Amino acid sequence: MKGHLNKYLKIIFILFLLNTLAYAQSTQYVEVTDCMKRNVTVPTEINRVISLNADATRILVSLGCGDKIVGVDSYSLKCPILKHVYPQIQNVTDVGSHISGTLSTEAIAALKPDVIFLGGSSRDLAEKTQSELGIPCVCTYFNVKKVDDFLCAYDVIGKVMAKQNRSYEVQEYIRSKINEVLETSANIPEEDRPKVLLIGVPLDIDPFKVATVSAPIDWAGGVNVGADVYKGGSPSKTVTIEQIAQWDPDIILINGLARIDVGTIKDDPTWKQLRAVKNGRVYKIYSGMVGYDPALFVIQTLNLAKIMHPDKYDFDFGAEVDQVFGRIYGISGIHSVLQAEFGISEI
Repeated sequence: MKGHLNKYLKIIFILFLLNTLAYAQSTQYVEVTDCMKRNVTVPTEINRVISLNADATRILVSLGCGDKIVGVDSYSLKCPILKHVYPQIQNVTDVGSHISGTLSTEAIAALKPDVIFLGGSSRDLAEKTQSELGIPCVCTYFNVKKVDDFLCAYDVIGKVMAKQNRSYEVQEYIRSKINEVLETSANIPEEDRPKVLLIGVPLDIDPFKVATVSAPIDWAGGVNVGADVYKGGSPSKTVTIEQIAQWDPDIILINGLARIDVGTIKDDPTWKQLRAVKNGRVYKIYSGMVGYDPALFVIQTLNLAKIMHPDKYDFDFGAEVDQVFGRIYGISGIHSVLQAEFGISEI
């Protein structure tokens, strides 16, 4: 009888040790350094994620972590690219947006996320939320001047989500595609770089809102005349037709999500006086909703390179678009769909 009791107690003790070990494993943590150089302690196993940054949402989807997203900011739900590549995003809880003042701390807490991703410009919000709710908050980049600025977000999110291999694969693909363009554009003399004006913002009809940030234009071998009015803050600024006439750009580009047609610009008597319109060099290009979509990060650069220097780039643009979406999002045949929906110019 005593032997049976000892055996029984041993079994109980072993089960106790196994349960203790399982509990310890389930509560393991690791420290990561985010793009804002913040050291954040996160669980080693992430099952529930809230993204308050559209870029982070898209990166999560591209890493195959879409099913772990339980809450997103309102801008993620408005992203037309996400609607196409990951339609399930429409079923995810909208927790509002700190940009529009609708962010709900109560909704965030109720979803019980393991981690929250935010943009680099939201560092203060990250600190506040982490302090008040006790949920680790990880920041992506603040702005993008170099390719690696954007890829930092991939690196950090890949580490947090234990998707390093997939993250490295996508990073190397993006870097190689951009470098293909940079290797050619680096040899283009300043006098051969066209003056470019990028007009319009997503879902807006105002053609006098011009883009002031210019990284993709620079990479593709052009000069963004709108950068002249950049004083920090918003990536776009409203200017006058007189200012545009003074710039007299060689090429006019229209944001692909703006509610402005190429024909509207070409047929307007005021715009007809501009060199770009006279020469028929007005195009609607691929552009994202907000921030940088990882696929469009590459595609817009290819789009601009093909428009500005068609003699230097002989690739089939439509085929390139489909390849990029395939490698990053695992979706095929998307170019014709997006081209028809947004009126992207044939080049």
